[in-house]
Amino acid sequence: MKPAIFQPHFRLIFTFVLGLSVSAIQNPQWLLSLLCLTAGALLVVLIRQGKPLAFYLRRALIFNLFTLLIWLTLSWKISENGLEWHAAGMHTALLITLRMNLILCTIWLCLINMTDSILVQAVSKLPLPDKLIHLFILTVRYISLLGELNRQMTQAMKARGFQPKFNRRTFSVIAQRVALLLIQAMVQVEKSEMALKARGFRFASRSSLLDKPWWKTVEISTALLLIIGIYYAQR
Repeated sequence: MKPAIFQPHFRLIFTFVLGLSVSAIQNPQWLLSLLCLTAGALLVVLIRQGKPLAFYLRRALIFNLFTLLIWLTLSWKISENGLEWHAAGMHTALLITLRMNLILCTIWLCLINMTDSILVQAVSKLPLPDKLIHLFILTVRYISLLGELNRQMTQAMKARGFQPKFNRRTFSVIAQRVALLLIQAMVQVEKSEMALKARGFRFASRSSLLDKPWWKTVEISTALLLIIGIYYAQR
């Protein structure tokens, strides 16, 4: 039996806190050291659990395409002499790249083996407003169903020999695909919500922490600490 500290909702809290901490680090050497340490720990966990390394590597490469755009945007500037290298911009791009990859590895490490259903149950245990929990649950289910339907439609289009080109027919087929995808996703979301309710899942399951009289003090103290931390991080 896993200790209580490794329960899914506690893992979500740890991930959130670590993400905030990483965002406040301004030293590239620290970020690089933490990234190597986290990536090494993630690699060990993936190998021990028999996870496909190529899948995570491919996801990381796709994720870093955005960081490439950041480097192409911030690494130069227009001055009186024309285009010049921008040292401050490259430093900012380096910080963003290291932070993004460190947060990505942290999320993968902390939320490994967490499926959609486990994530939904974990969020329902957090001391959050009922409407926010309900919205998050529907968002997770909606994204999951959209991805599944998109894969099915892609396979069906490939089976029929569809080849996208820059012409009117391609635009028409893509528009029909998006419309059908949205319609089918809305229907599936309604069915999934009915199925969750039929299984006794309560969307409005308020956490008992919100009813505690001392919880308001915790919220105010946390907000003040975050404000102070952000203030000193930006100095």
